[in-house]
Amino acid sequence: MAKLVKAAFGGISVLALSAGMATPQATPALNLYGNSGLIDMPSAEPQPDGQVTGTISGSASDRKVTLSFQLTKRLSASFRYSDLIDWTIAGEDNDRSFDLQFQLLEETETLPGVAIGLRDFMGQGAYGAEYLVATKAVHPKLRLTAGLGWGRLSDSSTLRVGANPQGGVPTSKQWFDGDVGVFGGLAWSTPVKGLTLKGEYSSDEYTREEASGAINRKSPFNFGMEFKRRDNLSVGLYYLHGSEVALRFSTAINPKRPPAVGTRERAPLPVVARPVNYSQSTDWAQDTNYSTTARQKFETVLKEQGLAVEAVAVNGRSAELRLRNNTFNSGAQAVGRAARAMAFVLPHSVEEFVITPVVNGVPASSVVIRRSDLERLENDPMGTEKILDRAEIRSARTLPENGVFAQDIYPDLRWNIAPYVSVSLFDGSGPVRASGGLRASADYYITPGFSLSGSVTQRVFGNQKDETPPPSGLPRVRTDRALYKAEGKTAVETLTADMMFKPAPDFFGRVSVGYLEPMFGGISTELLWKPANQNWGLGAEVNYAKQRDYDQLFGFQDYDVVTGHLSAYWSVTPGLDAQLDMGRYLAGDWGATLSVDRVFANGWTIGAYATVTDASPADYGEGSFNKGLRMSIPLSWGIGTPNRKTYAIDMNTQARDGGARLDVNNRLFDTVSEYQRPGLEAGWARFWR
Repeated sequence: MAKLVKAAFGGISVLALSAGMATPQATPALNLYGNSGLIDMPSAEPQPDGQVTGTISGSASDRKVTLSFQLTKRLSASFRYSDLIDWTIAGEDNDRSFDLQFQLLEETETLPGVAIGLRDFMGQGAYGAEYLVATKAVHPKLRLTAGLGWGRLSDSSTLRVGANPQGGVPTSKQWFDGDVGVFGGLAWSTPVKGLTLKGEYSSDEYTREEASGAINRKSPFNFGMEFKRRDNLSVGLYYLHGSEVALRFSTAINPKRPPAVGTRERAPLPVVARPVNYSQSTDWAQDTNYSTTARQKFETVLKEQGLAVEAVAVNGRSAELRLRNNTFNSGAQAVGRAARAMAFVLPHSVEEFVITPVVNGVPASSVVIRRSDLERLENDPMGTEKILDRAEIRSARTLPENGVFAQDIYPDLRWNIAPYVSVSLFDGSGPVRASGGLRASADYYITPGFSLSGSVTQRVFGNQKDETPPPSGLPRVRTDRALYKAEGKTAVETLTADMMFKPAPDFFGRVSVGYLEPMFGGISTELLWKPANQNWGLGAEVNYAKQRDYDQLFGFQDYDVVTGHLSAYWSVTPGLDAQLDMGRYLAGDWGATLSVDRVFANGWTIGAYATVTDASPADYGEGSFNKGLRMSIPLSWGIGTPNRKTYAIDMNTQARDGGARLDVNNRLFDTVSEYQRPGLEAGWARFWR
């Protein structure tokens, strides 16, 4: 077990550190699979909304590392890597699996909660099962669970196999088919704080394990005890099959529960309300230099608020403030602070505030707020919702003729030197591989929209370079990543010239040239149509990409490709985004990628994606097609201080050459969507902060 724990520690430790500081909350118990459940069997209890859980478990027959996500209040998903001990699946002694569970009915005072689930539903079938389960509290300290199972949970010795020799294909023809098993059990919260006792009847026959001699199943009954600390750290000790002992350790973090208590950000300005009989005279507007005077005042006030002025235009009844947000990971919070600054600076006659966030020199949108609404709703219990209802969010227009740009903001050099960690999760070589070192990065903004950017890394430690390249029938556009890690100890990650522009009010454009990512350089062009007040948009991207040398310096290999996609973006609801990309990928294969992301007000995102192309499963290799879970964690969530830096984690069961897309910085939708209506609505809870 030491080998698995060592490999998993890098991926799980961040959860453990955060969990130790988290606010205590009651959470359903977990099973050996890292899902809500009893011991081996599932239950119908969802984890708290947004919860991310890491679990390490071990028994005589396997060692599992699982990451689980409560994607919505009803839907959860899990990725799992397993070392198989003394038994194999498709000739392999390890397995990667993917689970889904959906809560059909919520538990009430009289009725149980009911859930339906798919376990390992697109793998080789090592743990493949489906189930329908119900859970009910019959006493504040006692919960009962009962369910029906298929596949491994069918109480049958019938063996299932994956739908494809390469794995990765949904086993839908086998779902809820064949023999049906019955399972159930109970969980008792003892008077000892944090201690729970469990017992279950398991419908899993462990046919493969017994046939190979990995276990001796003497009994279908399992028993265990669990101890929770603050409900975010738990350990379990179990007695399985009447013949062996198992252990489990789990830890969790939740985007809605930051480890930092409170925040250490500067307090926002109060709304300076106008007197009852304020002067509505606009005589001051006859001063042609007033916009310059206002700009100077805004620069002083907004600098203290963590914002920068791009331009100011002031008329008798209306004023526009163009700002750059380099501090807050919520666009709505930046807009709210700018609105209060306008109430502080501008003459009483100005009623219309136009706030235009500028990203990389390009205005993303304009938020129009009436000053009287701002004054009236600051202390209203429903002020957050009401100010959003009354605000107008529109595509940015040309700056008025009397507008003045801030001085000395171009050229602007920003640089940073910081440690970095690169993590590979759940590939064929193990559950976790990681490398780390120092990264120096710089962005030089020469004029609005035109910039030079680059980053250099120095690897200090890591085992990503030791991964064995897997077989592939496609050009090796991603499966040679270990060679890049091995030869690129000192590497030029990126070095590009970028131009962003607006060819029309509802359109955005981008051209990037240079070393676009660690494995490819070339030219990338993109056009996005996205009205600011609309919840959907369309985009097109065309790239010429040439493969870089493994040392990641300035040379290129022979392989090149023209790649690109047509994209459709849809904000299903505030905080839930869907994206469909159709086109040609780096290996020359054609296909489509569907992704869905949940966006939290504090900047967290959790999502899932799947790519299907015309590459055959045999050419693609193990996994058959590209799919995975991903999340992005804002640094400010953990430290309680405003910061726009985020850390992205991609959990891909088998990253291969098929379905691989160029990894370009500053893609347009990701750049501007934060400041358009769907993005602002998702984070609007922070408007008054």
